[in-house]
Amino acid sequence: MSKPTFLGDAGRALRIGTGLALISAALYGANVPAARVASQAGMPGADLVAWRSVWFLPLLAIIAFFARERLRLLPGEAGPTLRLSISASLTAIFYLSSVDHLPVPMAVVLFYMFPLFVILLASRIEGRGISRVQMGVFVVAFAGLVTAVGPSLAGLSLKGMLFALGGAFACAYLFITASHVPNAPLRNAFWTQVFMGPLAFLFAWLQGGLANPAVALGIAPVAVALAMGAYALAYWLQLVAAQKISADRAGLLFLFEPVMAIAMAGLFLGEVLTPVQAIGVALILAALAAEIRLGTREP
Repeated sequence: MSKPTFLGDAGRALRIGTGLALISAALYGANVPAARVASQAGMPGADLVAWRSVWFLPLLAIIAFFARERLRLLPGEAGPTLRLSISASLTAIFYLSSVDHLPVPMAVVLFYMFPLFVILLASRIEGRGISRVQMGVFVVAFAGLVTAVGPSLAGLSLKGMLFALGGAFACAYLFITASHVPNAPLRNAFWTQVFMGPLAFLFAWLQGGLANPAVALGIAPVAVALAMGAYALAYWLQLVAAQKISADRAGLLFLFEPVMAIAMAGLFLGEVLTPVQAIGVALILAALAAEIRLGTREP
């Protein structure tokens, strides 16, 4: 039997990475309505991130112990892992906190500018031109997103807008750094929680203090569990996918997240799509199909 060619291996990695990125985006999308329900039950965004770290950090340590995976960082790994951890922490804290001050549709639209930031940053860092295909995909998908969520200028808050845009910039940097860390998703997830927990607790304290998690767990235990579990699995899959596809391609594929968030909101929150919103979702899916079919050529 002949050995697989380099192009065959690269194509297989691209397909696997694309699939994992879409699954990760779907799980992140499921996390959004669950986080909204948790917030309404008394666990705001920063609190959710903080308590999630408290519960998942020992779980990740136990998994690493039985999987015999090293958690200690070697000197050359500390810098990239630190950058990954901080960017992931700020992404989660800023995005979930933005919905405390902005209507959800506007927060979503501002945050999902991050694929554009990824494209611009990646081309700058790697010294290459901006792909017309990727820009076209982003423009169509973003137009679909605006149509689907129907943001309103009512209830705008400068603080909320800064949180959403800050989350978008942090997320763009997360996608860039995720492709440059050592290929050890479990270890990277562990150290992300090490940094994310204290930052989230500090942020929650600055926002007025931590709420009692028992209250939210008593009111909406399923939503809290889904918001935590879906995020944990999504982040791990994102780290795996980042080793197989480029950051700018991954950023575009993650525009599938709001599609899943809309679908989950309809399923669990009873929010029915209008015909105009359905057209927006169709535009996003068409753009993603084009990226998958025509996307940028991977090395």
